[in-house]
Amino acid sequence: LAVIDPERCTQCGLCEEKCRFNAIRDFTVDSVHCEGCKVCVIICPVQAIDFVERVCGHAYISETEYGPMSHARLIPGMENAGKLVSLVRQNAKKLAEEGGHELVLVDGPPGIGCPVIASLADIDHGLVVVEPTLSGIHDLKRALELLNHFKVEALVCINKHDLNEENTAAIKEFCSGEEIEMVGQIPFDPDVTKAMVDGRPVVEYAPDSPASEAIKSMWERLASILV
Repeated sequence: LAVIDPERCTQCGLCEEKCRFNAIRDFTVDSVHCEGCKVCVIICPVQAIDFVERVCGHAYISETEYGPMSHARLIPGMENAGKLVSLVRQNAKKLAEEGGHELVLVDGPPGIGCPVIASLADIDHGLVVVEPTLSGIHDLKRALELLNHFKVEALVCINKHDLNEENTAAIKEFCSGEEIEMVGQIPFDPDVTKAMVDGRPVVEYAPDSPASEAIKSMWERLASILV
């Protein structure tokens, strides 16, 4: 969060002019609108603006029945931050090294913003899960462009593939043309929602359901690629 020192500020107005988030008014920084980009800090001719770190969440390490998990919880009202994602990943790497684990799975957020970029650092493969909608196809292409930019090998899975056969076919055709492997297709399955309500993975809640069978098949393919 940017903070303006009134004693050093000459009120030249340059910071307010250059702030693309309109976070500076009357030489005061609005903490709600400030995105922490530091443009104002860099351009201030008299170094009257300091950058104060603020806490957006807390990182945790937990033991689960499936193994150790590094995760975090955002403070209500705070936006996800790349630094918090990076900390979670650092903790995960340490857990893997100390426990002798060969594989670290990172559950990245949707989109292509800072938290996503932080989740992609130094990974070997990126699995993009897409649903067969027009917006889903658009987001898929953006995500693949990001993976390509960071030289990460992309894999694709279609979720609820049977809800729109035309769009599913379009996704397959696009991936084939880009030489991107389709590692799985998960059908629409009401048991997925029931499992979420029950607080369990669908492969445990309903191991023989269509979605569970598809997920297990996809994992077998992923394991052959990753391990």
